Amino acid sequence: MTNTPDMDDIVFITLPDSIQREQEGFTFLVDVPIPVQLPDQGKGIDSNSGIRIEMIAAGLIKVIAHKPDHEHSDYYRSMLTALQPDVVKELQLAAIAKANNGDLEFAEELFLAASYLNPNIPELFVNLSVLYGQKARIAMDADKQDAYDEAIGNQVNVLRRGLDQNPLSELLMAEFGLLNLFLGNDEIAYEYLNEYLKIASEGEKKDLVSRHFNELSERIEGERTLHAAFDEMQMNNEEQALRLIESFIVSNPKVWSGWFIKGWANRRLGSFEEANQAFLRCLELGEQNADIYNELSICSLELGDKELSKNYLEIALELDEGNVKLLSNLAFLYMRDEQFNQAYELLKKAEAIDPKDPAIVHLKSEYAKRTGIDGEDDIIDG
Repeated sequence: MTNTPDMDDIVFITLPDSIQREQEGFTFLVDVPIPVQLPDQGKGIDSNSGIRIEMIAAGLIKVIAHKPDHEHSDYYRSMLTALQPDVVKELQLAAIAKANNGDLEFAEELFLAASYLNPNIPELFVNLSVLYGQKARIAMDADKQDAYDEAIGNQVNVLRRGLDQNPLSELLMAEFGLLNLFLGNDEIAYEYLNEYLKIASEGEKKDLVSRHFNELSERIEGERTLHAAFDEMQMNNEEQALRLIESFIVSNPKVWSGWFIKGWANRRLGSFEEANQAFLRCLELGEQNADIYNELSICSLELGDKELSKNYLEIALELDEGNVKLLSNLAFLYMRDEQFNQAYELLKKAEAIDPKDPAIVHLKSEYAKRTGIDGEDDIIDG
């Protein structure tokens, strides 16, 4: 939502009983206060000039723009239209001029007022969206995250409001879909761009949107395949997971998570060399996380390189030093090679984190058997 600007320059007045109630088909309600914008930064009304029609129009515009839920908003909109029959067109032209001159705040007010006066003009909502996009870029350049988030939120909301009022607008469907595509909201983008393409007229814009939509469709289908492969791994269906992920990698060779699942499936199937190559590919693609190095450690151990296996686990622990599984895995390797001091330090760290972890409990027992230290004693107290 747009932050409501300072309304200190707005006063509400009541019309005198003597006013002509009916003027050009509009009925004035003397018991309803109307907004007036004070000149000169709200210093007051000049006793000589009094209240001019321009001050009433400016007050109406500001309230309509920033307080659309005001209890008398319908009356204010009718009054402004009666005072200025071409007000929507005039507001739109003035807003474009203000925006071009860099006065985005005033342009926003004018566009907002126009959109509430006549919500059946899709271009008004698109112009507002463009303006909020400008504000977002300015905020990004100034490294103002809150202002950026507000501008993007306003951009989304104004296009959604436009679609609520004009659900069959090609223009708004395309703009809302492309904005969500930019924001990474793929499912929403897919929905609106798909609907746009069903009704859009042939032309350059439809061709452009069609290209974006096809790329989006491929990405969404790829993500579904990736998730399906992961689910198969969770259900211990490694061969099915491998079939799915191979098809994913064909279309997405630079997505590290696809290679990770390939390595994971191959490792569980006992194909350690293939698994090792897949995990190394993850690193080549720039991904660095503890799970990759843990898997590489397992593969190296199975391939007969115990020292490399330890090295990989040490790197994994640098990335995730509080991971009990990694601590226990490395402690096991050290203990197997009778490097008891190193194993002791790792078990002490792991026990401090989770003394009831089954792997740690088992390794404590093994440590006691092989070193003669009482296995019932807490390592951290030893």
